[in-house]
Amino acid sequence: MIEFTFPVSPVAASRPRVGRHGSYYTGAYKRFREEATKVANKILKNFNLLEGELNVDIKCYCTRPKSTKLAYPRSDADNLAKAVMDIMNKKLWVDDSQIVGLYVSKEWAPPEQEGYFIVAVDKA
Repeated sequence: MIEFTFPVSPVAASRPRVGRHGSYYTGAYKRFREEATKVANKILKNFNLLEGELNVDIKCYCTRPKSTKLAYPRSDADNLAKAVMDIMNKKLWVDDSQIVGLYVSKEWAPPEQEGYFIVAVDKA
């Protein structure tokens, strides 16, 4: 099993906007994609893409707001996973269609600490 930590606070994938010139993303998800792509390229720059069937474990630690009554982040776990898996395509694995097993968890990052996510991958 291999594991990588990416120091970017995860954001749930949103639906793309559609305009006359194609589809595009806006807001927090667009910023997440840009930042996470830069970080992933830096961390995985010489990594050989994984092939074949994969089991993936994604742990999301979201930045805690200054005040919240929530015990855990509001974002849906599947949308957080989608955002991370889209970033990892052609960086960690060839395509996320290779993933046959997926475990996703979400929680707040420790107080006063920025969010991050961890991706662990193992051959199925």
